[in-house]
Amino acid sequence: MSEAEIVSGVEPKALALFFALLEANTGIALGPSKEYLLNSRLGGLARDNGLTSVSALVDQLLRTPVGSLHWQAFDAMATHETFFFRDKLHFELLKNELMPKMLQKNADKRQLNIWCAAASTGQEPYSMAILLQEEFALLQNWKISIHATDMSDKSLAQARSGIYSSIEMGRGLNAEQIKRHFDPLATGQYQIHAGLRQCIQFYRLNLLDTWSQLPLFDLILLRNALIYFNQETKAFVLKKISSHLSETTGYLMLGSSESIFFDPSLTTRRVERVTYYRKAVVSGSSAHSQN
Repeated sequence: MSEAEIVSGVEPKALALFFALLEANTGIALGPSKEYLLNSRLGGLARDNGLTSVSALVDQLLRTPVGSLHWQAFDAMATHETFFFRDKLHFELLKNELMPKMLQKNADKRQLNIWCAAASTGQEPYSMAILLQEEFALLQNWKISIHATDMSDKSLAQARSGIYSSIEMGRGLNAEQIKRHFDPLATGQYQIHAGLRQCIQFYRLNLLDTWSQLPLFDLILLRNALIYFNQETKAFVLKKISSHLSETTGYLMLGSSESIFFDPSLTTRRVERVTYYRKAVVSGSSAHSQN
């Protein structure tokens, strides 16, 4: 069956119900104008399951309990765009200002907890690991914990492998970093060194679920995820994020196009063109944050 034979044709009611199902399970909010995404993102899944149309796939998803096929569809509808050292100004701020502050505040316990909360295929947490190794040699004697989570099993499988195409390698890495941190494979791909893979804990986590197993973090990167949520879901996720941010050492960074206007538990700081957030500290009847 060719891709040309897979067509959408989803009825408006079915489309609305599917988008509601997607949002209820993932937080991703799409409107009727996004129907065009169905062909490009669900056509292959429909074909792989012997269905002649995206409409037939959507109908099957709507009449059956949420299971493996649903999560494959949800995964396909999500945007997994990422690359190494994305938004370089963020990493410059981390290197020059925020990381030194975290290290100073944690000098006694020599421990650092970092969470990449929408890790996709792993480029962001590996960028953090590379940054720490290249710029902060003293951390060799520290306990460094990097948690990297995503709701996509497919993306996490690639992240755990640490294997990337030459095109993926060219997005954000220079030749020296590739030589220093990656091994070329016979396939023409590259694999990040085992030492960097082993310092990151990759596991599945849905931002809408309970995170009781997570510790307090010195740094949380929640970049380019909230833009797909409605305001109510953003507030819900940010409230939970805030509960896992250390009051004394914690920093939160969102994507370059994202901002917070409605969460009193977080306060805004801006350095040149980069915005970051601290947990608001309640003192008497007022709230403030540390630098």
